[in-house]
Amino acid sequence: MAIIPPRLDDRSFADLSAELKRRIPIHAPEWTDHNAADPGIALIELFAALGDNLLYRLNRVPEASRLEFLRLLAILPNPARVAQAQVRIALPPKALQPVTPEFLGGGTPRLELSAGEVRFQALEEVTALPVELTAWIKQGYDGAVLAGGEDNLNTLLEDHLGSTPLLTKYQPLPLPAPAGGVLPAGVSTASSRDGRIWLALLAPAPVFKQLGNDAAALQQVRGALAGQILNLGVRTDDILCGAADHARCPDPGADPPRWPVRFEISTGRFSGAARRVDRVLYQRLTVVADGTAGLTRSGTLRLRLPDQAPDGSTPFGNWTADAFAPPDPDLLGVGELPPRLDDDQLAARVLAWIRLRRADPAHPPIRLRFIDANMVRVEQAVTAPPEILGYGNGRTGQTGRLSRTPAILDSERIQVRGVLGWENWTRVDDLALAGPDDPFYTLDPGDGTVTFGDGIHGRIPLPGEAIRCQSYRYGGGVQGNLGAARINRVRAACPPGALALKATNPLPAEGGADAETQDAAAARIPTVLRTNDRAVAAEDFVTLALATPGTAVGRAHCLPRHKPHERVDGVPGTVTLIVLPTYDPLQPDQPTPDREQLRRVCAHLEPRRLVTTELYVTPPQYVRLSCSVAVEPDAGAGEETLRRHVELALRQHLAPLPPYGPDGSGWPFGRAVRDRDCEAAVLRVQGVRLVNEVLIVGQSISRSGTPAPVTQTVPLLPWQLPVLLEVRVAIGADAVAEPLPPLDTEPAPLPVDAMPVPVGKEEC
Repeated sequence: MAIIPPRLDDRSFADLSAELKRRIPIHAPEWTDHNAADPGIALIELFAALGDNLLYRLNRVPEASRLEFLRLLAILPNPARVAQAQVRIALPPKALQPVTPEFLGGGTPRLELSAGEVRFQALEEVTALPVELTAWIKQGYDGAVLAGGEDNLNTLLEDHLGSTPLLTKYQPLPLPAPAGGVLPAGVSTASSRDGRIWLALLAPAPVFKQLGNDAAALQQVRGALAGQILNLGVRTDDILCGAADHARCPDPGADPPRWPVRFEISTGRFSGAARRVDRVLYQRLTVVADGTAGLTRSGTLRLRLPDQAPDGSTPFGNWTADAFAPPDPDLLGVGELPPRLDDDQLAARVLAWIRLRRADPAHPPIRLRFIDANMVRVEQAVTAPPEILGYGNGRTGQTGRLSRTPAILDSERIQVRGVLGWENWTRVDDLALAGPDDPFYTLDPGDGTVTFGDGIHGRIPLPGEAIRCQSYRYGGGVQGNLGAARINRVRAACPPGALALKATNPLPAEGGADAETQDAAAARIPTVLRTNDRAVAAEDFVTLALATPGTAVGRAHCLPRHKPHERVDGVPGTVTLIVLPTYDPLQPDQPTPDREQLRRVCAHLEPRRLVTTELYVTPPQYVRLSCSVAVEPDAGAGEETLRRHVELALRQHLAPLPPYGPDGSGWPFGRAVRDRDCEAAVLRVQGVRLVNEVLIVGQSISRSGTPAPVTQTVPLLPWQLPVLLEVRVAIGADAVAEPLPPLDTEPAPLPVDAMPVPVGKEEC
């Protein structure tokens, strides 16, 4: 039964007025005129209105008490969160000279952009270069080639190298640009024949055409790029390879694992006098700033383009246009050469190639879903100018207020002018633990109220001391979650010379959220009292993981004393938390968290776990299966509709996320899938009279990860969930279940230590 708090007094104005009028004959029988025009009736209605107002205030006592409980428990509504996006800053058409203002995005004022009335601000420096960028990999190819083509290439390499190396065929595969803000399928060094991702720096088509469409035009563009900073915006492909990819929440102060990346640019030179395809020289690029942690997460990175070749003699702008021309046209793209571009118009605009690879091949592969040049991170916030909040009066609990809200926590800089000048004060969540001389304050980001101490808990600003906010940022909310290509205006408040820049966001802005309401904060009281914001019991980890801010966790499951790497149980002090996202657009049937979601859950749980707890956050491991059923329908049931409903019932019954599953919370971890489970789900479908037969074909994955075929019953381990691949439904009184083919095996690994050779041209 729901708990409904009673009203202390539910009488309204009409009730009070009618009750007073009923008492007139008892106390004043001679009063017979009860019309509204009578002065006595007017007084009665006046007192009824006053009484109704008093009852309204009385009935708000429970609400006031509830809010006071929130304040005493320090359960403050969560502040608004700002949306972030990556924006491409482009030069005007036909512009050749880079735009490199000294404080563009890094000083004051910052580069400001907008989408209508929604304003954004750059978080870092950016240099706008006359360049375009496309990404390529040497994708493995196992299909047929032109007759005699391989023999001809072997003969050519025999003459060129003096021997015939092992060949491996590839096709140049580009990373498509986002369409309508939707990310394309990613590329990975794991599927590349040479373990590299290649970035082609291209001269913009208008600039190339304006300068003459020839090699001299490329040289002019190269000269403009020499020594400049290349800003790359990256969206990593965070899709996990499976349950073997575990994230251990780092201990406080521990450095995260680093997997260095080598960025190398083509120098247009060969080792030795001869142009051998196995002796191509590349130059290391200097990483000025890396917000991607070695291409392990989305962000931006800044690379300094070389000004000279490694020997210091040839400037970047003087590299010859035919620097990578092999001795024979048929050797284009072979070996260490960049991928062969079969689009002649695109190949004509190539300025240089940058290749990315891990410094250690044993490190995880690089996975990218988006990369582009001239990118900068922005957030839906604006920096406010300095403000005077008032002067100290020596009273306890003094407050000041920021003029613009919602304020972004920890972006403010509150100062009080004392005897020694301006002194920085520190924001804390609660003044209860502050000492009498601690220069602490609290900030309510919703209304911008700054509260100082009372002399016992926190210092009091002395009378006459000026209080100012040197700077702060304000903004946030769902209004910042804009679609692609919506951030398209460079505002006039940016540094000089930047007004001619063009802006666009290839991907939508994400992460914005409105401030939590008081009702939502009050609803968290039972959870706060139960967990006390500490993860001790298994249920605490689940509750806190579901409340992770900034990410949508659809389900969490805790495995105490379990170490995921070895799949060993009974390890003291070890906790494995399995999380699933609310929705996975790429794999709806087997939702898998990406690495960014795992990092956010770790960051949320890290300060709340016990010091002795070794916490791992990991995705589930999915076990594949297929199902075939034969049902006898009720009279008049449509076969096609019944077939769709049966398949839907099976998929919902085995779904991993709520509100589906046997009990509405998703399929239980570790519960085996039996043919009788599927039969029970099908029998609940309206129009099914009987289930004649159920066939199940699946896999059983052991603790070591070895799969084995099984039928009728698919066993699951405590960290495993089922995923239904194929459903076949036969309908009829005498129908039998259709046989199911065995599940596909994993593809064979790509060959290594071989010379990549491009294929795909129609002519020799």
